[in-house]
Amino acid sequence: MTVYTYQEKPPLVTNATKKQGMYYDFTRRLNTISAKYRFEIVTIPRKRIERMLASNTLDGILLGVNPVWFSDKEELKYHWTPRIFSDRDEIVSLIQQSIEFIKPQSLEGKVFGGVRGFYYYGISELIAKQRIIEVNTAHEVDLFSMLLNQRIDVAVISRSTFDHMLKKNPWKNKFHLSKKPHDIYDRRILVPLKYSEVYQHIAPIIEDLQFDKAWQNHLKSY
Repeated sequence: MTVYTYQEKPPLVTNATKKQGMYYDFTRRLNTISAKYRFEIVTIPRKRIERMLASNTLDGILLGVNPVWFSDKEELKYHWTPRIFSDRDEIVSLIQQSIEFIKPQSLEGKVFGGVRGFYYYGISELIAKQRIIEVNTAHEVDLFSMLLNQRIDVAVISRSTFDHMLKKNPWKNKFHLSKKPHDIYDRRILVPLKYSEVYQHIAPIIEDLQFDKAWQNHLKSY
């Protein structure tokens, strides 16, 4: 069974060629527990995922996403597993030019760094109205250097990625996190309705992993 992800960023994916990162560890854990399916990660762009979902041709499951991101707040269009882990999208700026986020309008007149193809609720609408200037990049990790080089004023970066990158780089006291994040959410798995049997098989496994101390400690190691 193919496990799709479009989030090719650390710590979720640290090296796709070597199959390293949290998502690869998670998939290996599923394979260890499951005797019924074998899961393998494939990374593809989000736009392609959206086309496959729209045409009902997604031939696998989608890892690390949330119902709100796919217009399924009521969880009727797709099956949704329990959370893999909780995350949040931080509003990041330079410490000497710190920005506090109260509402999307807090960023009006700023240069915002975003990932190409990503939707940032409230912010994307103001970008469309040209009330926020957007500079796009292909990878979320690029936003750190864009901030440091003052090419942008502010960016949205996942807390998991932020913490991982600060462990790997001498950036202490370089960045400011707004007291209020852009979003707080659970990373879950989207399973197309046609794969109900897969959903029924993996949902209880993922539920149990929330109470597996060894697995939870492994997640914290990232």
